[in-house]
Amino acid sequence: MSKRPGFITVIKDVASYIGGWIIILKQAGIVFAPPSQTSSVLIAVGVVLIGVPGLSQIALAWFGKLTSTGGPQPPLPSSESSSSSSGAQ
Repeated sequence: MSKRPGFITVIKDVASYIGGWIIILKQAGIVFAPPSQTSSVLIAVGVVLIGVPGLSQIALAWFGKLTSTGGPQPPLPSSESSSSSSGAQ
């Protein structure tokens, strides 16, 4: 038996879906007055609001507030072969 989503989850999903369409329609100037300049960032946000689950994780990762759970990344190896080969002529 599958578990049904809670009321709050349904309200958030519906608001996200409707809000995404409002952003896209406003940027396109279809229902609302056309904007003086369209914003590709706002269009991308509208698309994310409409169709991608996990909006909060995507938004946090996009704006740099989400950090990885792994440890520090190792430094990239330096290229020492080019410096040693230049002296051997």
